[in-house]
Amino acid sequence: MPTKKLKNPIPLLPTTVIGSYSFPRWLDHLRQLGAKGALSPAEIEEAHDNAVKSAIKDQEMAGVDIITDGEIRRETMVYFFSKRIHGFDFEHTKMHPIGNLDPNIQMPDPVIVDKVQWKQSLGMDVHFRFLKEHAVARTKVCVTGPQMLAKRATNDYYKDDKQLIFDLADILNIELQGLVKAGCDFIQIDEPVWVGYPQDMPWLVEAFNRLVKGIKAKIAVHVCYGNYQLKKLFKGQYAELFPALLDAQADQICLEFAVSDGVGLELFQQYKTEKEVAVGVIDVKTEEIETPEIVAKRIRQALKYIPADRMYVVPDCGMKFMPRGRAFGKLKAMVEGTRIVRKEIGGD
Repeated sequence: MPTKKLKNPIPLLPTTVIGSYSFPRWLDHLRQLGAKGALSPAEIEEAHDNAVKSAIKDQEMAGVDIITDGEIRRETMVYFFSKRIHGFDFEHTKMHPIGNLDPNIQMPDPVIVDKVQWKQSLGMDVHFRFLKEHAVARTKVCVTGPQMLAKRATNDYYKDDKQLIFDLADILNIELQGLVKAGCDFIQIDEPVWVGYPQDMPWLVEAFNRLVKGIKAKIAVHVCYGNYQLKKLFKGQYAELFPALLDAQADQICLEFAVSDGVGLELFQQYKTEKEVAVGVIDVKTEEIETPEIVAKRIRQALKYIPADRMYVVPDCGMKFMPRGRAFGKLKAMVEGTRIVRKEIGGD
């Protein structure tokens, strides 16, 4: 049992992560052994526990203020949810393009054959309790949003995606309630595909607000250009999402900016908001590890548009697809670069 310590107060320019951490390939091999019966369910659970502890330790050693469990237990950010929600058929998957930039980037996605329904807990509350028990840093949980789940499936049941997405929002709301009951006070909803469907933003925001209705926790929404094997997946610009994005009942908006050299930051000067903004300063699509000075430069650029007391510092997206050493190096640079700017503005 780890020795618990008091959580440090949140500093100016808090650092956090988007969710996923470098996924160990050995864990996939162990899962396969488990599926063949060569390892017991208890042994596979122990492997997951150890991998999560490792992700926690890396984030804390890097100095990140608010961490996650690295989403290590999830098959993918999509399948973890759709495999556990009634209505998704994984027996007859169809190859489905991921994003709208390159049709050759595809995944075998489920088919929706019935009304989606909540049948049992997805287990995120249990996973959060494990994180909370073993973490010294502050924590949050990331949840894949309803549109992302809908767009990573073939809809053969609903007449359109709108009702499907609203039904998924209701299902996920139950899960958020469970997280809050377990003690989670910070939840991030991941909706990277919003960028690809700006024409739907009014009702997508409505679905988002339905998802988080009654949830007594800090809520963030993460939007990006997609991230798979270091590749951008979606056309479009953040400007197409404004000002509708600001109607989302979220305390914080998380956007990637490192990959675009800050394009889009000016929107927060054009559209005034009291929401916090988590600014992506680490490019997860490049193999290069940024220096703390590069990170500091990106933060200074963002401070021209966003007040320091409403800014968080994050990587552009998740880190699942990069080697552990690179992921750790990037997080460490992010923290060190943030500390440089904190000293400059008297926040450290």
